[in-house]
Amino acid sequence: MRILVVDDRPDLAVTLRMLLERAGHEVLTADSGRKGLRTFFEARPDLVVLDVVMPGLDGWETLERLRDLSDVPVLMFSGTEPDPEQLQRLRPGRDAFRSKPFFGNELVGVVGELLEAA
Repeated sequence: MRILVVDDRPDLAVTLRMLLERAGHEVLTADSGRKGLRTFFEARPDLVVLDVVMPGLDGWETLERLRDLSDVPVLMFSGTEPDPEQLQRLRPGRDAFRSKPFFGNELVGVVGELLEAA
């Protein structure tokens, strides 16, 4: 499966890429919401892993734009707690939210569950 990781922190994006590639996925990365949207529309990944806190277009705004044209499963993650209104944007069983820090096995497990549900 092809996965797009969108995170403005290169160190975290590389770590996520390595974990997901080790689990057998093809992984693309983008360092901003805008670049993530461009990469998404060019590559049409099966799942998007999306950081919330990014400069410019944040994760929630990026999710909104993704939803305009796609129902791709999305795993949102952040070091800050979202408010309940933000979490309502996620589709139960098709999207997920995880707080940082998380462990590699947890990430791979959630990604697997979302891909199976898709």
